[in-house]
Amino acid sequence: MPGHGPTDRVPEPADGPSWHDRAGARMDPGQGEVRLPRELMLEIYGHARECHPEECCGVVVGRPDPAGWRAVRCSNVQNARRAQGDSDLDARHAFWIDERELLEALKRAEGRGEQLRAIYHSHVDTAAYLSHEDLRGALGANGQPQWPGTAQIVVSVWEDGVRGAGWFAWDDAGERYRGRPIASD
Repeated sequence: MPGHGPTDRVPEPADGPSWHDRAGARMDPGQGEVRLPRELMLEIYGHARECHPEECCGVVVGRPDPAGWRAVRCSNVQNARRAQGDSDLDARHAFWIDERELLEALKRAEGRGEQLRAIYHSHVDTAAYLSHEDLRGALGANGQPQWPGTAQIVVSVWEDGVRGAGWFAWDDAGERYRGRPIASD
């Protein structure tokens, strides 16, 4: 199971636009890797594999030192949103974190002196990037992150396993998310 990888070389299914066309933010390997604890990434990768062929989602909480960060799995309620007419996309192509689970995870983290560090989700059978749909969910009406100081983690998961992950952090100067490959210690 790779801790990182050149996901821009991941083959695409024959149908639909390439991931380059769907990408709102891509990884920039020239930025260097983000190193995260192995146990954290194993938990996120396991969640992504278990949810395949649908997207997984959750949050990463912890104190400032990444060594103590932990993943909190959340339910992807995107299929319910589609059934209600709130979205045209199903859980294979999008995610929406169950709001009650998110609120509970944040309350528990605050009670432990932890903060929200990242929101994670997987991309099914494609590369790790932030899609335009992901950006609409991450940004508020003012074009700024809804969760300032919180990164977005995207995992590329295929039927045969995880093929890479990206860390997308907001760049204030460029007013955009910039991606870096994730490596685990």
